[in-house]
Amino acid sequence: MNKNSIQKKIQLNNGKEIPYIGFGTYQIRKINELEKSLKSAIKYGYRLIDTAVMYGNEHLFSKIIPKLNIPREELIITTKILPSDMTYERTKQSINDSLKKMNLKKIDIVLIHWPEVQKLNDRIMVWKALEECVEEGKIDTIGVSNFLKNHLEQILNNCKIKPAINQIEVHPLYYDKETIEFCHQNNIVVEAYCPLAEFDDKLIKNKVINDIAKKKNKKVPQIVLKWIIQHNIIPLPKSVHDEYIKDNIYLDDFVLNEEEMKNIDNLNIGYKIDWDPRAIKN
Repeated sequence: MNKNSIQKKIQLNNGKEIPYIGFGTYQIRKINELEKSLKSAIKYGYRLIDTAVMYGNEHLFSKIIPKLNIPREELIITTKILPSDMTYERTKQSINDSLKKMNLKKIDIVLIHWPEVQKLNDRIMVWKALEECVEEGKIDTIGVSNFLKNHLEQILNNCKIKPAINQIEVHPLYYDKETIEFCHQNNIVVEAYCPLAEFDDKLIKNKVINDIAKKKNKKVPQIVLKWIIQHNIIPLPKSVHDEYIKDNIYLDDFVLNEEEMKNIDNLNIGYKIDWDPRAIKN
């Protein structure tokens, strides 16, 4: 394990701990590619692994996990509920299907992938189904993804178990301050997907970030990921290349100062890569 990789953890509101960085698997659907990527990730210190029903690779985990040569309890695996499964009954079935596909006795983290529902009450019933799965021992931790303040408030006003995580798009070009601050105020950990804005030139070639990277003798993605971590947010970078997988977690030997953080903060232009949850008003 890399001695300069991020090893510290953050405590969730249910008492569980997760690492300050995770490994994304979106669009990695070939078993050889996923196996190679996950073996590299484990080698360099990643333990939080992110997938989803939508990613179409859950079934590969049943074959790959036994080959990672680490105890199952060291892995923290996240999956997510599809919008098409956003009813009480279908959520329960989705959890059972994911357990079977991944050949797991328990899923560490399950998130509602989007707040979109046909009926407003569906969201509450989906949450109730997840709470019951926690009580049944099928899930350790439950949370949401792409939820804004109003969507979170609905859950918070109707839950027995608070959401522990909200996974949203975060990078220097898109920083949803209202949602992030609301999560932090309510002890909900924020995870960042698309943390490198899918290598958009507006980010990767940005002069401010490149100047900081040159001064620190680091690569641009390392500066961006460190900026996210210093905002107390967990980034979920994805790569299929061993060198980049290593670089993305090799972040513990430098710090961004206040001025550098502020200069990167000022790059926020509301430029969103993924689908925008603001389209869902209720």
